[in-house]
Amino acid sequence: MSNLNIEVYAEGCLYPSKSKPADKIKKTISHLQDSGFTTLILSLFHIGRDYDISPPQKMGDIYYNNTLIISDGKYVGDKDWKDLIAGTIGGTITQTCASIGGASDVIYDFRTIQKIYEANGNSFSGTNLERNFNVLKSAFPDISIIDLDNEDNTDKASMVAFCEMLIGIGFDITFCPFTSQEFWNSCLAFLHASESYRGKVKWWNLQCYSGGTGNDPDTWATSIANEIPGFDTNGFIIPGASTDGGASGVQDLMKTFRGEKSVGGGFIWTLGNIINQYPSDPLTGMKAYVNAIKEGLTGTG
Repeated sequence: MSNLNIEVYAEGCLYPSKSKPADKIKKTISHLQDSGFTTLILSLFHIGRDYDISPPQKMGDIYYNNTLIISDGKYVGDKDWKDLIAGTIGGTITQTCASIGGASDVIYDFRTIQKIYEANGNSFSGTNLERNFNVLKSAFPDISIIDLDNEDNTDKASMVAFCEMLIGIGFDITFCPFTSQEFWNSCLAFLHASESYRGKVKWWNLQCYSGGTGNDPDTWATSIANEIPGFDTNGFIIPGASTDGGASGVQDLMKTFRGEKSVGGGFIWTLGNIINQYPSDPLTGMKAYVNAIKEGLTGTG
């Protein structure tokens, strides 16, 4: 556990707006690079849909939170955002990810993915969705991993095919579960069985807060090993904590996982909450949460 992967999910605090001009976001990115966080996860991306929403969206377009960024094979987001994200890797930040999905009664991302898949003859080939993810890859070459926060649909066929499409485009994958072990295990097992996709799921971001309260990484790792005999789960699970209990609450939670071989680090939900808790000195807040993960997991900050 000497090389901990310490991650943070970042929502709208890294997208330009009147209250968050590019210069302010550059400062936040600079703080991240000095903080000790190693992985930045941009959240949450959503898939456009033309059902149960008004006005209807185009199926397969890509939104960042509520902002349309890629439509019909073209980048249509903020003109500065591509350059801002291209500047995220540096200092302690070694990789940038994009997370799709999330929990809400108005989020239908993976149901939409299934609809696109089935309407196209159980394939994503030639779809607006495939075209737009190719644009995401070219517009944001430093986004190397797509994090799948699937909380709305457990259809294995479309989920696995979506993973295969993303891997074919050039992305690696992480899973972000909090329940439905059997579903996540079966998706991993299917991908692992193919030489083309084996090893492309880099780790799991296990939610251990909110609906995932009580989750234990080693329990999930044992479940994976039972499903896929011989699968190496050492360091494969990254448990996550929210900021609700402050840095001390994160440290207390991580301490319960100390010594578990499956644990490869920890993540925080979310960067925006940290900034709100430390408005006059966000860097101090970021470092406090990084140290909380380290101290909790290893006994040394």
